[in-house]
Amino acid sequence: MASCPLSLIAPGTNATVTMVNAGEGLRRRLYELGLVPEANVTVVTADRGSIIVSVAGCRYALSRGMAMKILVAPEMVAV
Repeated sequence: MASCPLSLIAPGTNATVTMVNAGEGLRRRLYELGLVPEANVTVVTADRGSIIVSVAGCRYALSRGMAMKILVAPEMVAV
């Protein structure tokens, strides 16, 4: 399954975190929010400056820069 940055995922898409490619401090913060490998996330909204994601029933706003460091595998939708 191919991974891409969370910042490139369209709103309404479900995905699985594959890797957090960030420095120790940011990685620790993202892990505290539940953005760990194998976590399921849904992009709620995305605009120019931020992305709102849902993780384990909670919503978090991330900057685009932060979202670029989170690699995810989008769910494939059967047609």
